[in-house]
Amino acid sequence: MPMSLLPLSPICRRSVLLVGTKMNKNRGFSIKAATLALVGVCLGVLFFYCLRTYNELVDMRHFLEVAQGRLLVKMQRRQAIVAGCRDAVALYANMEGKLQDHVIELHRLTKTHGHRTQVVKDEVGEIMRVVRELDLLIEKYPGLKSKGPYVLLMETLQQTGYQVITERLNYNNWTYKYNVMCRLFPHRIVAMLCGFREQPFLQGPLHYPSPGYSLMRED
Repeated sequence: MPMSLLPLSPICRRSVLLVGTKMNKNRGFSIKAATLALVGVCLGVLFFYCLRTYNELVDMRHFLEVAQGRLLVKMQRRQAIVAGCRDAVALYANMEGKLQDHVIELHRLTKTHGHRTQVVKDEVGEIMRVVRELDLLIEKYPGLKSKGPYVLLMETLQQTGYQVITERLNYNNWTYKYNVMCRLFPHRIVAMLCGFREQPFLQGPLHYPSPGYSLMRED
């Protein structure tokens, strides 16, 4: 009679059943462990991806804040330069008028009192004082003499305005990049969870900044 057809004793049958049960338990434990490992890997990858996305959003917002700071500095600098140049032009025109009036008065006094009278000498001293003040102003703003006061003022307005426009375009460029990153999936999910909001573009005339002024929307 073949060995495979021999009946198994109860002890052997019990041993076979125990071995099979143990193998099934080991197989189930291996599947659970593999599933947990796969879930852990997926969560780790998701965590690092979200961390990388968050860092990218932080960097982009930092560049946007830098662009905003550069624009505000140019706006404040333009305001100060234009105000100083406008005052210099007004002072130059006033001094020229005074100098012309003193020269006319000197001519009149010379005709009526002669060249060597004290009145004429006082008028000459007043003219020299105005000329010295005028020279000091020209040293500070050389364009007043080389270009003329009003040409200098127009060029100052044009140059400072061009600098503000350049920084404004740079700010809008970074705003576009930042808003695109906030809209794209899956960056949008991280942006919503971490409080990153899209920023408005600069359109129309800008008000000159006061201390603490910000172009960006915080809410």
